[in-house]
Amino acid sequence: MRRGSRFPDDQAEIVFSDVIIEQLEELTEVDRIDVLVEVVRLCEDPGGKHPLSSPLSGWNTLDVLAAEYRVVYKATVTDGVVLVEVLCVGPRSDSEVYDMANAITSTGLLSNEEVVQLWEALGLLDVVIEDVGLEGWDYRPEPAPEGMRRAAVKAGLLDADTASVLSKDELEVAMNSGWGPDGADPDKALLAALERARGSADFSVRKILELRQDDRCGALMVRAKSTCVRRLGHPGPHRSA
Repeated sequence: MRRGSRFPDDQAEIVFSDVIIEQLEELTEVDRIDVLVEVVRLCEDPGGKHPLSSPLSGWNTLDVLAAEYRVVYKATVTDGVVLVEVLCVGPRSDSEVYDMANAITSTGLLSNEEVVQLWEALGLLDVVIEDVGLEGWDYRPEPAPEGMRRAAVKAGLLDADTASVLSKDELEVAMNSGWGPDGADPDKALLAALERARGSADFSVRKILELRQDDRCGALMVRAKSTCVRRLGHPGPHRSA
C-alpha cells in the first residue's frame, strides 16, 4: 500500500505474529496502546511510512512512538477482503527493525498456526478495546444454549429477544445476579450481563441491544477462516468472534 491509498470500505482483517505480541508485552502500557492505536488506524489510512525493497518487497512500515520505532506490516486483498499482517516493531536506528523483519520472514513465520487475531491480541495484552478506538458492542457473540435462554425467560429475568443476543457467560451472570428482594429483577439481570461483557457500567443498554440485532458484516476472513461478526458497514478491523 502507498500513501493516499484506501482499503475497500476502510475495513481489514488484522493479524499479529507471535514475535510482535512478545515485543508489545515488553512495552509500557501507554506505549503498547499507542502502537495498537496506530495499527488499528491502518484501516482508514493504510499507506504507512514507505514500502520496503528486496528482500522485504511487499512489506511496508508504520511510524510509531514519536517516529522512534517502526512497525513492519503487509496488506493483501483476497476476494475483496484485506488482510493486514503485522510482523514486528523495533527501533529505526541502525536499521534494527529491518534486520529483525528479515530474520523473521526467513524463518517462515505468519502461518495460520502462528498468528493472533487483533481481538485476541487485545485480550492477551490486557488492553481495553475502547482504548484503541474500537467499539466493543457492534458484534454479535455466539448465543447461549436454547435451554438456558428459555430458563431465563421462564424465570422472568429477560424477554426472549434480549436473551437471544446474549452469550452463554453473559446469560449465566444474568441468571445468577438478576434477583431482588421480591424475586426476578429484569433490569438488574440485564445490567449484570452487560457489565460482565464490558467490565464497565458506562454504556447505553439500548444501543448495545440495537447493535447486536443489526445485520452482520459477513466478510470471509482469510486467516480466521470464518465470517466477520461485526455489524454490516462497520469501520475498521473485521472480527471473527
